Amino acid sequence: MPALNVEFTEEEMARLRERAALTGRSLKQHVHDVTVEEADRISFVEGAVAEAARILPGVTARFPEGQR
Repeated sequence: MPALNVEFTEEEMARLRERAALTGRSLKQHVHDVTVEEADRISFVEGAVAEAARILPGVTARFPEGQR
C-alpha cells in the first residue's frame, strides 16, 4: 500500500496527538482520515463552484437585479 512520510514540528505533533486522542483514533488513523477528508472537501467545493457557475446565468436571467 502506498505510504507518505510527512515531517511535523514537535508542537504540530503534540496537537495531532491531542486531536487523535480526543477522537479515539490512533495518530496514524487520525492523520489519514483528516488528509482524505480534506481532499474530499476540496473536491466537493470545486464541484459546487462549477455547478454554481453553470446555473448562475439562468438564475440571474430569471431573477434580474432590481426586480423585487
